[in-house]
Amino acid sequence: MKETSPVLRRLGLAGAWIERIASALAAAGFAVVTGAFIWTVFCRYVLRDPSTSSEELAIVVYLWVVTLGASLAMRLDAHISFDLLTSLLPRRAGAVLAGLGALIAGAVLLIALPYTIDYIDFLWRERTTVMRLPLNWLYLCFGIMQGAFALKLLVEAGRQGMIVLAPREATR
Repeated sequence: MKETSPVLRRLGLAGAWIERIASALAAAGFAVVTGAFIWTVFCRYVLRDPSTSSEELAIVVYLWVVTLGASLAMRLDAHISFDLLTSLLPRRAGAVLAGLGALIAGAVLLIALPYTIDYIDFLWRERTTVMRLPLNWLYLCFGIMQGAFALKLLVEAGRQGMIVLAPREATR
């Protein structure tokens, strides 16, 4: 079924661009993680002087790559989902159930987002062990991930609503 809403179509185009950019950044991040890991091994076994900053850099970049990659670079339908009940229902009833679930999950994530950001902001006092990065910078990726998932779920709820409201012939 083709989406008829121009808003959902524009959101889909914007989401595709965000996915491409996030995928490129994730690939670059994995290159940095790999380089830092190789440098750590080289320092430890060839130079006989372990590099702790490269270990911490690998951990920090990996954390950002995984959280932002999961929330921005992957489509929502690429994540693991449990659709046992919705697959047993007729298409419209399944769309209602999937849309309602996405709406509730997205709303809960969006409502909890200010509390997550408040806690992340509280972490400015602490720093990483070696590179002395503020922890609020380190964990900001979790706030971005939560907001991105909330928006994706709310858009999915709207998409499922379009399926429910579509004419009978278009849903077959």
